[in-house]
Amino acid sequence: MKSRVIELTAQAVIALAAVCALVACASGPPKTEAQRQADQALADHVQSALTSDKLFYGRLITVRADNGVVFLTGYVWDPPDVDTARTIAEGVEGVTGVVNDLELQRNGIDDSPVAR
Repeated sequence: MKSRVIELTAQAVIALAAVCALVACASGPPKTEAQRQADQALADHVQSALTSDKLFYGRLITVRADNGVVFLTGYVWDPPDVDTARTIAEGVEGVTGVVNDLELQRNGIDDSPVAR
């Protein structure tokens, strides 16, 4: 019984070390202040484009940028708005890709079926 506990502990330690190594490799070097500022400026430009379009309500959308790729999260009211948000974001200079994680909000009830 004691050897089984030691064996399981050793396996857990090896698994934990492997996970830590994987996370360390995936994280890469930290961004410089200039890179952080460029990402924020791009996110701000996309946010501005989404909120200034007179035919589109984009105030419930949050934008984050990472090296030219923008991430859209939040809610839109109509199914076509998911694609409209992507199109607006893609039209902003400097955007190299869009990850669209928007959800459809129905009548202000967030536990309704979600269409993506």
